[in-house]
Amino acid sequence: MCRRDVTVQHWTVTEIRALRLARRMSVREFAAHLGVSARVVSRWETTTAPSDPRPINQAALDTSLAQADQHAQHRFAEILAQKPDHGEHN
Repeated sequence: MCRRDVTVQHWTVTEIRALRLARRMSVREFAAHLGVSARVVSRWETTTAPSDPRPINQAALDTSLAQADQHAQHRFAEILAQKPDHGEHN
């Protein structure tokens, strides 16, 4: 399986949750990995009132995705392919 780089234009609830699940991390593990609090990750993943990550955190998410191994990147793409768009930011 060759590595294909996946990019995200704007991180929304769907992409953030997909990345965390693809990396097989809990909210706390993912927060520590990104250098933010678990509360921040939970707020990003709240579908009723999602919070957009600040630019520095969007960059951390970009880095996390870019550094993910090919299996995690594949899982990320598969998770996104299965999730319907819930009208989050485009």
